[in-house]
Amino acid sequence: MRHISLLFLALIALPTSSYAQEESFSDLPSDHYAHEAVMYLKSQGIISGYSDGTFKPDNQVNRAEALKIIVAPLITDEQLDQAKQANTAFADVSNTDWYKPYVALARVAGIIDGPPEKENFNGSNPVIKVEFMKMVQEAFGKDPKKSFSEIVLPLSHDVTNTDEWYYPYMRYGITTSMTMISADGTLDPGKQLSRAETAVILYRFIMYEQQRRTQALLSEAESEILIILAFLEQNNIVEAEFASARALLSTRGAHASKPDESIVQGAVKITEAFRALVRGYRAGVNQDFDETIRLAGEAWNLSDRATAKNSELKKIADQVQAISKNMANSAREQKKEALER
Repeated sequence: MRHISLLFLALIALPTSSYAQEESFSDLPSDHYAHEAVMYLKSQGIISGYSDGTFKPDNQVNRAEALKIIVAPLITDEQLDQAKQANTAFADVSNTDWYKPYVALARVAGIIDGPPEKENFNGSNPVIKVEFMKMVQEAFGKDPKKSFSEIVLPLSHDVTNTDEWYYPYMRYGITTSMTMISADGTLDPGKQLSRAETAVILYRFIMYEQQRRTQALLSEAESEILIILAFLEQNNIVEAEFASARALLSTRGAHASKPDESIVQGAVKITEAFRALVRGYRAGVNQDFDETIRLAGEAWNLSDRATAKNSELKKIADQVQAISKNMANSAREQKKEALER
């Protein structure tokens, strides 16, 4: 698979990070996976550490703390003062709780559900990944239920039910690079988050909003293509289907951010081609040989369109076409054998 590494070329020369020169926390070395995210958010006044100079990156975050991280930078002092005077709407939130005004403002803004849908806020409960992602997306005015709604596909073996309430937020999370597949093939929607993990998720989203995650999304799509090829070799169609959905979402997210970049336009066509290949394999397993042949042709044509968008994609487009040709020929042979029985 090495011949398709570095498939999508670097697009963005990011500006030097001035926050990288800021004094870090004593327990957050520069090689920590969350260092860049934490230092950026610190420079923006979004998060802070403790009085002893630590950040405590592994500490769990509860729902109240998570909501404040998201809401505090988006409101004015006047709004906060007004919210302090308002009565609480949740049965388990007291008017004296430190987080009451943030909860009140979040409820009014639609960032969280309140009565009658939800009587309790459960502020002391650990925040889970998909809850945090939902709060971030809603706080920035996104509508994940409508965004990329034409793509309704299982995403991993722990995100298979597209009717789950959290599915749109996981889907949108992939398109903005808030979340990526783990080494064991999971997206972990119910994972309880640490301070470091919340910082990384929020940071990635903010960077996406600033159009500075396009290369990360293309790199993730490339990784997913390698996963597709590996699982197809193992005849593991299910995992290949998951990866093809994630690859398509990654490039679609990149395209939403940088629609005029030819490499991004071509990358979308390449991931569409791989999606067609995986569907073709599935059709072959189901002995729908005509559909396999049709999808092989679709993948071939999509790879042609990718090359037309950006000639640097010719190598991977040629590989798609080689796979497409073999798939179609195999389907024709199997169809012939079936008819001769």
